[in-house]
Amino acid sequence: MRVLAIDTSQPVGSVAVSGPGIPTSNVRLTRSSSHLVELGRAVDSLLADVGLGARDIDRIALVWGPGSFTGLRIGMAYAKGLHAGLGTEMVVVTSLELLALQSTGFGIHISPMIDARKDEVYTALYQPVASDLSSDDGSVTEAGGVRELVSPRATPPAEHVAQLEVCPTVFVGSGALRYRDRIEGRFGSNAVFPAEEDHLPSTVLLSQVATRLVPLEPGEVVALEPFYIRPSGAKLKPLRKIRTHE
Repeated sequence: MRVLAIDTSQPVGSVAVSGPGIPTSNVRLTRSSSHLVELGRAVDSLLADVGLGARDIDRIALVWGPGSFTGLRIGMAYAKGLHAGLGTEMVVVTSLELLALQSTGFGIHISPMIDARKDEVYTALYQPVASDLSSDDGSVTEAGGVRELVSPRATPPAEHVAQLEVCPTVFVGSGALRYRDRIEGRFGSNAVFPAEEDHLPSTVLLSQVATRLVPLEPGEVVALEPFYIRPSGAKLKPLRKIRTHE
């Protein structure tokens, strides 16, 4: 399966492509203010480099939030356009899940933290699980190698850190980097931070995870909106649970 992965949730976006017989490749979108222009150019260049066209893509994998409001709208509009024009399958993953999936190798709790500005972070808490397990409701987190312990939310970083049990925990993401001193002030040596390059969602990993997901139905794609976390603690829109292949 040939997968195009798209992330415009962060100031530095990314696209990647993977599939049988082609090298897994990715391109960074370096100017957040111009995702609208850069995204199409980056995808075209990336596909050309591996000898593919848009019609050759079997599945689009999209990071649908939380993150930059403008970036999320741009990425979703682009992905929906490909789906509408070519009928390409589409799957979605949150930026928090993706950051957690990148950190399962530590074998401990994972708290992704994305800088939401105004002294807040988008955050959650996950626990690694064996990748061959599947949950009763078929959630993406279970099949992808993490189980959600604390649901996604927007909160002051000090409040989030204060509510977590002090135990070995990976802190990953732009918010973890920005508020590292606060995290270490409570967790001390129990706080683990990945290498700096691993604090952005990986579209390379997303392109690989996407093959295990069940695509959205056409009507679900039409109804899909970016996942915006509100300070009031709004939940995911009730689209439906994302199923995974057993």
